[in-house]
Amino acid sequence: GDGEKLVIRVDDDGRGIAAGERDAVVRRGVRADQLVPGSGLGLSIVDDLARIHGGELRLADSPLGGLRAVLELPAAGRAAARSAVG
Repeated sequence: GDGEKLVIRVDDDGRGIAAGERDAVVRRGVRADQLVPGSGLGLSIVDDLARIHGGELRLADSPLGGLRAVLELPAAGRAAARSAVG
């Protein structure tokens, strides 16, 4: 029905991302850890795709000690899902 959401939650036990850095790491090219190789695009791409589809990406502390990423997207109805499949 209306208002239903698909929620994907990922927790890790890594070093996490400080609360004050979380808004920055969803911008292209920004990385939380400069010592670890990467392009700084991963969270930015997820955030962009979430917004395009009417959802959001939230970052928080994980109970495992690292980072929790929660992706929420509006759930598509069965008719929409069938038409997307073909």
